[in-house]
Amino acid sequence: MLLASALVVSACSGPAVSSSPSGPALPAVLTIDSRGGPPIQVLAGSTVLAQVACGGHLTVGPDDANIPPLPWNLVVRTESDRTILVTGTISALPAWLVLVGSDASLGSLPVDAPSGPPCPS
Repeated sequence: MLLASALVVSACSGPAVSSSPSGPALPAVLTIDSRGGPPIQVLAGSTVLAQVACGGHLTVGPDDANIPPLPWNLVVRTESDRTILVTGTISALPAWLVLVGSDASLGSLPVDAPSGPPCPS
């Protein structure tokens, strides 16, 4: 089972950060990956950053239209009844949000998680 956790990371000053001193630069985005979870909303304060369907995968960055500047005080909730799945503060990107079933994980590194249950048809 994934554990919901808060993420607080230091500010970054460029459009991408390196995964290691010699590794490739990663895009400065929040990657959202829903693996068999319910449809969700991802909010930064009162701004909806994304709506993600079961099985959806997308990225959100500070350069996208109508996206507030960092830091983001995230709330991830179900669309249907607005149950809060995870909260956290993102001060720097890249970051990852993975939903497996109704378990959510938020972190500053890619999340190793199972594929999750099948989406309803």
